[in-house]
Amino acid sequence: MVVYCASSALQVLSCLRFLIRESKLMPDYNTNDPKGYCGDPTRGAAMGRPTIQNESKEWEGKLTLKRSYLDSGGYDKNGTYFGVGEPVYWCANEEGTIDFMLRGFSRAAARAKVLVIYPSAKVRR
Repeated sequence: MVVYCASSALQVLSCLRFLIRESKLMPDYNTNDPKGYCGDPTRGAAMGRPTIQNESKEWEGKLTLKRSYLDSGGYDKNGTYFGVGEPVYWCANEEGTIDFMLRGFSRAAARAKVLVIYPSAKVRR
């Protein structure tokens, strides 16, 4: 990200506020995205995503839970194949120690499944 700031004190303060607001960590769906079948995009679409769950069941941080929309063939926006069926949800934390996918007929159902795994976590959109 390139930001150009002017020299007046008010403009500098405005730029600093922008940078602080933009620097807040949020998990990114593309971070753990597989690059094709077995890591080779020339061999076709990846089948699902790697699961990262490097935290204990007692972990108490914040988790982001978002729906990953699939096209009619069962592919997400990155071309990863999940198949058709119940909606797919992505769950991750800011640190990258938790990143996994799950299915649920609604966000509430997916959230309930996440809380079975991490009962003390705070789940947000």
